[in-house]
Amino acid sequence: MERRARVALLRRTLVAMAGAAMLAAAAGTLRAETLVTLDAALARSFPGARIERCVLALTPADLKRVEQRAHARCEARLVTAYVAWRGDTLAGVAYTDRRVVRTREAVLLVSIAPDTTISRIDVLAFFEPPDYLPPARWLDRIAGHRDPAALGAGRDIPPIAGATLTSQAVTESARLALAWHRLVLEQGLAKPHAPRAAPEAEASRGGHAPGKAPGSR
Repeated sequence: MERRARVALLRRTLVAMAGAAMLAAAAGTLRAETLVTLDAALARSFPGARIERCVLALTPADLKRVEQRAHARCEARLVTAYVAWRGDTLAGVAYTDRRVVRTREAVLLVSIAPDTTISRIDVLAFFEPPDYLPPARWLDRIAGHRDPAALGAGRDIPPIAGATLTSQAVTESARLALAWHRLVLEQGLAKPHAPRAAPEAEASRGGHAPGKAPGSR
């Protein structure tokens, strides 16, 4: 009986240890997958700015131009631009892109400065093993580029050692963001809104004095 009790206790201990290991692995995977929220990344890219969300529906002609400029396939038909303003001054525009790296996806936020250069890239989520996550110093090397043709892994941007597919995925996202941004600028979607007229001016255009109804004396 004593031997059976010991065996049962050993089994329960092994099961508990295996369960703890699985929970720890799941927690580590979750941390690796979700790295930063969209709001937090936008706040880092454009501190103190007002963010306006703008959705661009790509026509077949738009899609062709984007792919020609980016030298990459564009799966998205709806592109969301996060336009940042400080007052009526454009602080920049950011774009999200979701793409497969090896067999699983990554979600990136590519921020573009008012001078149309890439200002930074944030990895919002990464579902591949952490070993394939692009280092921050490597991402910083993409900042300052505005020409999609120069943003090929192995050209101006060296590939990540041991993570060539990650390099290709990130540089493709950067090239697509630059192509989307050019389209947004061409369509005037990043222009400040016309200021709303003051009540006095509206009343003057209406042909009556402020504070008086039309026709009153």
